[in-house]
Amino acid sequence: MFFGTTLVLSVIVGSLAAINVPILFGSVGIVLGHLYRKKSGMFAVLLGATLTYLVNFVLIYVMSIILLDINLATQLKESLEESIRLTEEVGGMLGGDVEKTVEQLRELLSIVPYILPALIVILSVFFAFITMVVSNLFLKRFKIEIPDWKPFRYWSFPKSIIWYYLAVILLFFTDPEQGSALYIITMNLYLVLEIVLVIQGLAFIYFYFWKKNKGKTIPVLITISLFIIPVGFYVIRILGIIDLGFDLRNRIKA
Repeated sequence: MFFGTTLVLSVIVGSLAAINVPILFGSVGIVLGHLYRKKSGMFAVLLGATLTYLVNFVLIYVMSIILLDINLATQLKESLEESIRLTEEVGGMLGGDVEKTVEQLRELLSIVPYILPALIVILSVFFAFITMVVSNLFLKRFKIEIPDWKPFRYWSFPKSIIWYYLAVILLFFTDPEQGSALYIITMNLYLVLEIVLVIQGLAFIYFYFWKKNKGKTIPVLITISLFIIPVGFYVIRILGIIDLGFDLRNRIKA
């Protein structure tokens, strides 16, 4: 009933294009409610919400092109181009050396259209996680029983992830032509798998400091520092690979 009401209000108050918002979040809410009612595990709920967001984002992308003649990938590219122009202008006024920054932005600009599928997947997971966190706060407030999250320090992915990652690296060595199907598949898999391995590495760090009774302060600072010092992602990713390959957490337990 609430979903139907918001659909009508969105059209009345906003426009036909505004109907995307209640459809996006309303459909996810229905899926979450169904999974919670079935008492599914938290990862099953996360997967359900992620897939629902993913389908919605793809539909919004396709419909924006068909109905509104708006290509979101093109708009994203134009936004990055504007960022590059602003960086050059500001750098020129301040007299700083921005050539390296501009070069990195141009490299990013050249691959954005090809990694759009991975970006949509990552955005879907992020939205699903945030939606679940907010939903859980309301459900607990009304004393509705929900499954607990497995502590982050115990999160771990299948060891097969290492082989998938190795296969993608080997595909890179074949030097696929930019814009080809193999290039697009390789780039998207590489981006998603790198994030998976970073999460694995962070989970190990949280486990290690928990096992040593060092508290959460240092792991949290390390997590925040990754967004300030991007090179840290490489270190954490390698740690994630080692943790998966050599089962470091079980060795520490032993």
